[in-house]
Amino acid sequence: MKLTTTIVAGLLAALGSGLAVEQRATKNKPVFAHYMIGQINPEHSRKDIDDAMKLKIDAFALNFDQFQSWSTNTVSDLFDYADTVGFGLFFSFDHNGVLKTPDQYENYLKDHVQRKSYYKYNGRPLVSTFGGDNVKDAEWQRLKDVVNPAGAGNILIVPGFFQNVSPDNAFTNRNNIDGVFNWNSWLPTYEGKKRVSMVEDNAYQNKAHAAGKVFMMGISPLQYKNIDKGNNWYRRGEDNLEYRLGQALELQPDMLQFQSWNDAGESHYMGNTWPESMTLAKEIQANIKDRPHTAYWPIMKAFIQAWKAGDTTTANMVPTNGKPVEGAFWHHTMTVDANCGTEKQPKSADIKTAAEDAVSGILLVAKGKTNLVAVVNVNGNKLDQKNLKEGYNALKFTGPNFKPGKVQLEVWDGSTMVGGGYGAIPITDSATVCNYNFQVVAVPS
Repeated sequence: MKLTTTIVAGLLAALGSGLAVEQRATKNKPVFAHYMIGQINPEHSRKDIDDAMKLKIDAFALNFDQFQSWSTNTVSDLFDYADTVGFGLFFSFDHNGVLKTPDQYENYLKDHVQRKSYYKYNGRPLVSTFGGDNVKDAEWQRLKDVVNPAGAGNILIVPGFFQNVSPDNAFTNRNNIDGVFNWNSWLPTYEGKKRVSMVEDNAYQNKAHAAGKVFMMGISPLQYKNIDKGNNWYRRGEDNLEYRLGQALELQPDMLQFQSWNDAGESHYMGNTWPESMTLAKEIQANIKDRPHTAYWPIMKAFIQAWKAGDTTTANMVPTNGKPVEGAFWHHTMTVDANCGTEKQPKSADIKTAAEDAVSGILLVAKGKTNLVAVVNVNGNKLDQKNLKEGYNALKFTGPNFKPGKVQLEVWDGSTMVGGGYGAIPITDSATVCNYNFQVVAVPS
């Protein structure tokens, strides 16, 4: 949707005015989840859709990177089921692999935009990407020319640039894109142990709205990959998700995208992962073994409720389970200085630069509960404790007792424990292969 000059002016004024925060909060704006297309059995793809719908996610952004029988079969299964249940799907074509230019997928997109479940933003089929920084404007124009005669309306192209594009040049010589998705939901590793920032998101949104275009913001808990020497990095998860949610509510972008639902290879999966999509990837199997991340779901559910209500702060995020407290905590199961790594999978220098020995989390406290205290123990020794307030609590526990052993978090109301979570994998300071994926634990378990 292109914004009129009057609306753009109002949006820009809102960004600079404290009084305008509530004015620019619009209800029922969409929220998506990035979905990696792999070989996924139909019963599993159906469950993914069912689970996402329970969280009130509007659509999956289908990361499609190559034409193979397994990829097109999975896409077909997803569309066939989504058509019947009212869930949305749209393509996010991956330009970082086999696909390089839109003409490689233009006819495939044309074949799908008229599907009942193809997601439309204000009547226009949404198309996104991972990458595509070097695609020329004429190539985006060709994509529109080829796809639009399908009769589904003028497609809305919102690429996810991540390397060679900045807010200052995102729309330079790109008249045929209709918005931008900021893929970088984490600080650059070289910035070290800092809190996640929305400075870049704010800049992208300002530029997009000034050009009459839309902005999509990403939310991701971390990024950790450890496959081989060339695929071995860490994007900071500490001081990230627990602040990113509030940033999204404050900034009020046009769309949100969780990164991701099922990207096991980069550890930022927030939904289900399935074994059939990793049968040839032993390193990825090891990376996620016994580390489900579905404990994020209660937090996501409460956040999406706040987002769709038009809230501009986390203040109204409370438990959705009817209990005094609900949430999750997460931590690495290796200390930052752990002795680990092999010749094929060496320890990334990013760990020392950006990771921390900490237990982080989000706890939601019911209204009227003002006496709760969260206590974290490691190997039976207290790491730290925090007083909790009503609503949203962003937490980080650190200290000298972050040592080998199992982690537990308990919430106490005086002498009564009202919720607890217990990590199954103990922290270690030595292992053959490094694994700095998070262990994510529900509270209450």
